[in-house]
Amino acid sequence: MSAATWERRKKPRWERPVWRLVGFLAAVFVLLVALIVRLVQIQIVAGNTYRAAAMANQVRLIPVAAPRGIVRDRNGVALVRSRPSFVIGLIPSQVTDIDAELATLSRTLGLDEEKLRYRLLHHHGVNYRSFEEVVTYEPYGPVLLAEDVPVARVARLSEVLSDLPGVDLEVQAIRDYPHAGEGSHLFGYVGQITEAEYQRLKHEGYSPNDVIGKDGLEYSYDSYLRGVPGGQRVVVDATGSVVSTISSQAPISGDTLVTNIDWRLQHIVEEALAQGIWSWGHGRKLSGAVVAEDPWTGGILALASYPNFDPNDFAADNYKKVAFDLLDPTQPLFNRAIAAATPTGSTFKMVTGSAALTAGVVKVDQVVYDTGGYNCGGFYARDIAAGGLGNTTFVPALAASSDGYFFRLAYWLGLDRLRKYALAFGLDAKSGIDLPGENEGNWPTNAWSMRNFGVPMELSDACFLGIGQGAMQATPLQMVNIASTVINGGTLYQPYVAREIRRPNGTLVRTFEPHVIRRVPVTQAALAAVRAGMAKVTDPGGTAYGLAINGLPFSGKTGTAETAGGAGPNTTWFIAWAPTDRPRIALAVFVDRSGGYGASVAAPIARQILVKYFNVKNPG
Repeated sequence: MSAATWERRKKPRWERPVWRLVGFLAAVFVLLVALIVRLVQIQIVAGNTYRAAAMANQVRLIPVAAPRGIVRDRNGVALVRSRPSFVIGLIPSQVTDIDAELATLSRTLGLDEEKLRYRLLHHHGVNYRSFEEVVTYEPYGPVLLAEDVPVARVARLSEVLSDLPGVDLEVQAIRDYPHAGEGSHLFGYVGQITEAEYQRLKHEGYSPNDVIGKDGLEYSYDSYLRGVPGGQRVVVDATGSVVSTISSQAPISGDTLVTNIDWRLQHIVEEALAQGIWSWGHGRKLSGAVVAEDPWTGGILALASYPNFDPNDFAADNYKKVAFDLLDPTQPLFNRAIAAATPTGSTFKMVTGSAALTAGVVKVDQVVYDTGGYNCGGFYARDIAAGGLGNTTFVPALAASSDGYFFRLAYWLGLDRLRKYALAFGLDAKSGIDLPGENEGNWPTNAWSMRNFGVPMELSDACFLGIGQGAMQATPLQMVNIASTVINGGTLYQPYVAREIRRPNGTLVRTFEPHVIRRVPVTQAALAAVRAGMAKVTDPGGTAYGLAINGLPFSGKTGTAETAGGAGPNTTWFIAWAPTDRPRIALAVFVDRSGGYGASVAAPIARQILVKYFNVKNPG
């Protein structure tokens, strides 16, 4: 073997060109530089951003509800408020043994364990199948297990609280209605927000734990009354357990709602309505409503519906009483003052009379022979008072509520003109009151009649519509609004309850001024004649003769509406205002299917209200 061949065999085979090694080292260097640049960017340049993101993944908010704002009457009397209450809340993610903790809470608080479990699994309008589902979907709650816990039981719970991880004892504001059922249909009630409500309201800042207004003023002005929730910001670990508390923020109370309500009058109205219905009903479960209004502004002074309910039952989640209210056949939650639409009987003659005089189909001093009936296009309509009034004019005919006389006026007006004036006075339309659930009532048309009965309207329908019978329907609110329009000379106001909104410190946020819906196209002479006729309602020949109040002249109009085609008990009405010369208050009293007549059922209720409101010492 030659020397050259031997040298070739000795040379190592793994040697590579130098340029490859240099290239490898350069690549490593570039990667190191890139890594350092990225670390600098993360740690220094964008450090705060990433730190905040990391904290956001670890920080949770445990909310604390804000006290709702106070509701006051026009004189500053507190009608609705929030009061402190001991509540037991549960943070599901912190609980280690739910069965043991519920058993301990049951023994300590004296509450049924199954009731506690029910509240744990049923809240926010969601029915969870297990505690594990609660932990998954509401890990930080808080889930309220008990409210209004007595102080003695709070003391007992405090002794074992350290052995109950996740159980939280705190003071929260609970809605309080100090007058119980009085004013319940004005105020409405509050309750835990449901999932559907949360989805609808979350863009307005509502949370899944909020208590919100469900009805009445609580609903209409919830955005003002609800306040701003507070809470605790806590740090949680990878398992979701709370490690520490970062900060606490106190809740901010809601705004104060000042209303047009005169609470003294409201109390008088509630008492008179309940007593009047009880006295007349003799044990029968009757219902009714009263609305009192300022005729010069449309401001609601009092509004009552009977039977009523206690809003405290809803605020405290009293399931048994809430269930009773929901299932009671007398429907205590139904606000009859704004939603019970029925024929109005002769109270509608305020509209028929002013329309007939304005249209010129009769003159105020024109003598008409009232036979006690009238041939309405082939159908002879009869007055309940046989024989009629004989020769009469407008004012005594209205005071005596002669159907025979008003059959003529309505027939002479005809269906189209009668409808024109009925709608101008606000019938067949919602008034726009700031309460939910208003009924617009009904004024029939040919299309309505064809749709419901398969026949067109006839000329005779005008006669019955003109005396508040037939297919027309109106609410007590609409009828008191008509009375106010007659009083003030033809201005139809939008009725309203709220007067102003104020911050808890008294700062004015918003005021509510009278709002005119329209000027009703009737003459001042026509309205004056209607007022003159109603001023004689308690005179001899008037339908409320014997109900005069010594020292307090008042005006009124009785109404008696048949039900079930005359086979059912009459629905009774009375419209009133006082004093006659310069009215300060207009009233509509309604008692549904009470039997009797407006003068014997509804009018005495109105009289009692006026006597007490105006402090008449010897009413006669």
